Amino acid sequence: MTALPPKTLVEQQVDLVRVVLGLRRGMSQHLINNVMPYVGDDARAAVEGAIEFLDEEADIDDNLPYFLDSAIGEIRTAIAAGTSEEKVAIPRERLIGCTEAFDRHRRLSPEAEALQAALPLLEQLHQAARRAVDFAEAIRLSIRMIDAE
Repeated sequence: MTALPPKTLVEQQVDLVRVVLGLRRGMSQHLINNVMPYVGDDARAAVEGAIEFLDEEADIDDNLPYFLDSAIGEIRTAIAAGTSEEKVAIPRERLIGCTEAFDRHRRLSPEAEALQAALPLLEQLHQAARRAVDFAEAIRLSIRMIDAE
């Protein structure tokens, strides 16, 4: 069995960019169909900003993770606003060593459930974009360090 040679930095960067491109494809439609109907006015501006950036810019730079992070933050806030928590008493026959105890049950509104279902794809794109941008920056800084010597 022969071992494959390690990938060059450029090959590694291309692999990272390829992941971003795959996740980016259709993300605007995902946001329009699965997020926009369920967010309030506060979150709408951040999500619209992300949609605009995805539609108008082809670059993968620091702006992509910024717009995605902003939308993710607003979506998480909307999910939290649509989440209620209630205390439910645990039946006495199940208690050991105490007379009263409670469980907490989280309940999501239908809007919060829809947003929670839409969030993972957006988070994956954000992580992939951040990884690609950080790797490119590491290469740039390494080249500068080598050239300085």
